[in-house]
Parts: sequence; C-alpha cells; structure tokens
Amino acid sequence: MAQLTVLGVRERVWALDDVATLPSTLVRILSVVQDESATALDLADVVASDQALTLKILGTVNSSYYGLHRQIRTIPDAVVILGFDEVERVALAISVINMFGRDPSNARALHMLWRHSLACSVVAGFFEARLHTRKPQIAGAHVAGLLHDIGKAIIIQQFPGAVAAINRLIEDEGFSHTDAEREELDGYTHCDIGAWLAGRWGLPPAIVESIEMHHAPSALPQAHLLTHAAHVADCLCNRAGIRSMNANATCDFEPSSGIALDLDESVIASAEVKLQKQRGLIGAMAAGGAC
Repeated sequence: MAQLTVLGVRERVWALDDVATLPSTLVRILSVVQDESATALDLADVVASDQALTLKILGTVNSSYYGLHRQIRTIPDAVVILGFDEVERVALAISVINMFGRDPSNARALHMLWRHSLACSVVAGFFEARLHTRKPQIAGAHVAGLLHDIGKAIIIQQFPGAVAAINRLIEDEGFSHTDAEREELDGYTHCDIGAWLAGRWGLPPAIVESIEMHHAPSALPQAHLLTHAAHVADCLCNRAGIRSMNANATCDFEPSSGIALDLDESVIASAEVKLQKQRGLIGAMAAGGAC
C-alpha cells in the first residue's frame, strides 16, 4: 500500500516552487544546446553572465583531470582549448547539479545520483557524436543522459522517508527499484516524477519521453532515439558499477535499443573506454570537488 496518501505525490511535486522554474542561465544554456547554429561566443556570453558558474567551470577545467600545461582564465580560452562540446557539457552539468543543491543529510545519495547521471551523459553523448550525421534526431542525447534520473533528485530531497522504505523493499524483499517506488509513492516512479518536472520546465517532448520511458523504450510503438540512448547509457553505466542508488539495477539493455542505435560489441567497447577515461572528472564533479 502506498505510504503517501494525505497529499498525493503529483500534487506535492507540482507545489515545489524551488524547482518549478529553471534558472535563467540554465534556460539559456539549454537554448544553446538545442541551437545548431550556436557558436562558442554564444556559449561564452551565457556563462559570463553568471559569475558563480564561470568560476566553477574554470575550476573544473583547470583541475588535475585535464592536465593542462597552462591555466585557463576565461571561458573563450576554455572553448578554444577543450572544445565547444566539452565546455557546454561541463556548464550544463554544473548548472543542473547546483539547481538541486547539496543537502548534507542526503550527500551520499545525491553523490551517487549525480555520478551516475554524469556518466550516462558521457555515454549518451558518445552515441550522439557517432550517429549525428546519419541520424540527426540523436541531437541532445547527452542532455537526456544527464536528466534521465532527475526524478530521483526530487524523491531524495522531498520524500526522504520514502527513500529508506524503497531501499528496504529492494534489499529485503527483492523488489525492483521502480516497483518499490510505486509501492511507496502512490503508484508513481522517478520516471513519472522526472517527466512531470521536465514537462513543467518546457523541455522538448523527446527529452520528456526519454525521462519517462528510459527503463522501457520497447513499451512505446516507436521510441525516440533519445529514449533509446538514455536507456542504453543507463544500462552500460550500471554494468560499469556507476549506479545511482540500487545495487540491483539492470545492466542489460533491450535489443530494440541496440538496433535503433546501430550498436555492436565494438561500439559498446568504445563507449565503455570513453566512460573509463572520464571517471575521474565524473567523480570530481559529482562530489563538487572541482566545482
């Protein structure tokens, strides 16, 4: 029986003023992400308008992970040296993480969530880079990977009692993560909550779909490529041991997603190599060490 019946989960999520509206800087970064004609100057202008974000990005790109021989002092320099895509990815990730804060009481759960989300963004972004000329609808896959579990951030911060109960059902009674969530959250899951939030933010329908259906793309008559990318990225990151919370998370993706993304063993191996190379940066950003 669901535990949250006095005020329904959906009503409580829709009443969250602190995450109901995206910060203006994040809105502008997402606009740059979606605009194929956007330039490095556009990105630099957006970031420069937010001094705190600028400092965090520069702190990240000057971290030991990149091993640069000279210090980067401006965002345009960062774009020249690291590339537009890399700086945009860092800016987007830092902005999303900062939006939800770093509540000390939920530090471990949030660290695992952001680590997994960042890893999924890397893998989905790998598919995006590989397929974008043949399948342009893959554009934005790295965003889908970053946001696919955004509903878990809401659950962690707004329903902390449910988190403990969900974990007990998984560990003691063998529930799947989504079934445990349904049991404790009025029949809803992090996929539903994340999709509600993404819809309220006005994100593109393909992103909303990828958040809502990333665990079961084959349940749709024709899933968007972003949904397939988020699904496969989720499974491969679980396989690599970079899970968001539950140790029983699935590591096997649906065959239909492999077909949609033109995957074979060599492509999967290359994605896994890409992920391993970025583990250091992922961990630092999730922990806030470089940010």
